[in-house]
Amino acid sequence: MTSSKTLLLGIIMVVMSVFTLNAQTKKTVTEDYIMQFRNIALQNEKDYGIPSSITLAQGIIESGSGRSSLAREGNNHFGIKCHQSWTGKKMYKDDDQKNDCFRVYDNAEDSYTDHSMFLKNNKRYSSLFALDKTDYVSWAKGLKEAGYATNPQYANLLIDIIELYDLDKLSSNEFYLVADNTSVKEDVKPSVNEKPNKPSNQENTNREEKPQVKEKKSLGERLFGNTNWWKRRHETEQERKRREMDEKIQKMIDEQDVRRTDFEVTFE
Repeated sequence: MTSSKTLLLGIIMVVMSVFTLNAQTKKTVTEDYIMQFRNIALQNEKDYGIPSSITLAQGIIESGSGRSSLAREGNNHFGIKCHQSWTGKKMYKDDDQKNDCFRVYDNAEDSYTDHSMFLKNNKRYSSLFALDKTDYVSWAKGLKEAGYATNPQYANLLIDIIELYDLDKLSSNEFYLVADNTSVKEDVKPSVNEKPNKPSNQENTNREEKPQVKEKKSLGERLFGNTNWWKRRHETEQERKRREMDEKIQKMIDEQDVRRTDFEVTFE
């Protein structure tokens, strides 16, 4: 009987360790967003002098970490409206006013570049560029004071996101995503201005299509299905805060998209 109990206890401990490992390696949507756009934000910091921490935090808020309708349908990650100078594609959505005009981009990278140029070339934000690029607190408060957003908590939200995800350390070896210890230095992508070599048409023709690989499910998911309850029980304090921030951002975007309904895209 004792040996059976010992065996059962061993099995339980193995299953528990598997669940705990899954909880530690699962990134949130916002963490995935940071990993996807961090290099673009860093490049724009070099080109335009805007802190990468501020750029990424704004992208997270304005696009809901890429989940907003503006980001999905128009590649607009910063909620920038058309204004008189805009001659590109446009998207009309209800926002502060009926049928507000928003800019549409060919890709997300263009949205990031236009956001940097928008701040750099607008006299309203000129005083920000006298600030140190490491002073994200003053940058956040300055953006709010200059009228970038109407949300009274906008500056505090930017600061909270930067500190929660260590975005102020984005360009250093100290930046890690706790979820999987991924360093910013381990996966450096080409800068925005660098164009990767494209394969020729002949290479495309001769290349065999790779079969789609099904996502592997953990032991817990195969045995018990949804294991979120276990992950939340064993998540760290920082993981809990990041999950709750991710949920908060999702709620903000859901409420925002309720206002931004029935849009159309024009090609003027």
